[in-house]
Order: sequence, then C-alpha cells, then structure tokens
Amino acid sequence: MTLYTQMRAAYSGSTSMLSTVAKAFQVLSLFTPSRPVWGATSVAAELSLKKSTAHDLLGSLAELGMLHRQGGQYTAGLKLLSLARSAEGSFPWLDATRREMVTLAAQTGEAIHLSVLQGYRLLDLEEVQGGGAVRVVLESHMPPHCTAMGKVLLSELPESEVARLTSNYQLRALTPNSITTADELHGELARVAQQGYAYDVEEVYEGVCCIAVPVRGERGPALASISVSAPAFRFYKHKDELRSAVLAAGARLSATLGRPLTG
Repeated sequence: MTLYTQMRAAYSGSTSMLSTVAKAFQVLSLFTPSRPVWGATSVAAELSLKKSTAHDLLGSLAELGMLHRQGGQYTAGLKLLSLARSAEGSFPWLDATRREMVTLAAQTGEAIHLSVLQGYRLLDLEEVQGGGAVRVVLESHMPPHCTAMGKVLLSELPESEVARLTSNYQLRALTPNSITTADELHGELARVAQQGYAYDVEEVYEGVCCIAVPVRGERGPALASISVSAPAFRFYKHKDELRSAVLAAGARLSATLGRPLTG
C-alpha cells in the first residue's frame, strides 16, 4: 500500500492520517548534507520503526518523487528540489542574507550558518565556508537550547511559549557544557534578549564555539539567526572581533530588510 493510498484510507480517521504524515516527514528529515543516503535498516533503527514500515515509507516516498531509489538505498528526490525552489520564492529575504553571509565568511574566514526555529527544532537553512573554516556540520533538526542560533530565536519568544515548547522535550546534553535545566535556559535566554547575541561555548561540539545574532525584518520577531562558528582556540583568541563582525552583519542585514538601525 503506497503512502498516498494509506492517507486516503486514513482520511476518515484524522489521528491515523496525521500519524502517517508525521512518520513520512520524520523520514524525509533524516536526509541531510552530512548523511544524504539512507536504507530501510538504518531508517528503522533511527526512528524506532519496524523494518517493514521503514521499507514501505521509503518506497512510497520514492513513488511520489520525494526520494530517489538506488538499489536498496535512497537519496533526496527531484520533487524535493522542486519544492525547495518553490519555497524560496516565499522568502525573498534569503537572497540578501546569502550575500551578507558570503561577505561575513570572507571577513572572518570562518563558517557562517543561517538557521530558523521550527517548533522545538533548529533548522539549518544555509552554510557558507570561509577560507580558514573548519567544517561545522549541523544536523537538520538540532535541539535549540545547545546552539547560539537556537538561543537567539528562543529569546524572541514569550516565556510561556518557551515553557510550552520545552515541556515535552528533555534538555539533553550534547557536551558537558550544554544547558540541561529549565532554570539555566531561562537565565541564558534573558541574557541573550538583553545583549542581542548568544554564544555556544563548546555546547554542541567540544572544540567548536559559535556566536549568533538575529536577522530581523520590518517588524515582529526575528526571521532567522545568522552565526559564525570557529574552532575553540581561534574563537577564544578572536572572540571580540568575531562578535563585532557578526553584530555588524546582523545590523546591516536587518536594515536591508526594513528594520531601522538604532543607537
């Protein structure tokens, strides 16, 4: 039974239909630049599914063009590329952001990332590598409490919304430096909101640090967060310069997108 058939059959029961769609989305979310190839066995293990269920989901997504089958392995399909290009038209600020990221990468020589918040997951949209950058791989859906970008975006939300988002998720530690309690997170977000930037001090990867600032449009909360990541030894040595560079980039970009400069 294909995914489309399953969805039609489940239409009369919204819970079943949503469950099927959610599983399909979980499968698609596994395909990242750092791990572009998956098979039924690895998908089943990653998502705690029966192998037969993983096999059916992968096959159905391939039939729909969302995935491309290569023997028993799967990669992202051309339909996803088409959807991505269509989505870019809804976010015209992405072009200006890319240009600023290229400038910032050239200025700092480090890795530049653009991220947004989706529920309680950080989605990495874009990456530009500077000439001296060490490759920093962000998985497609990172827990935001560990990352500088996630902290920036969480700090834009009302406390009640942060509490709602975190209530169903454990603040797990990715390194010994990661935030693991709600009180720690609350204090960190208050500091970030006041100062206008956030640090990740070896909280995602040991030996790698990051600083992030918001990207703001004409009004409302941040559209996204832009960041500079660097090896810890370089970050500690050039922390002030990197902070100044990313703050200036964020201010220029926000001005380009319609937010008046202040101060």
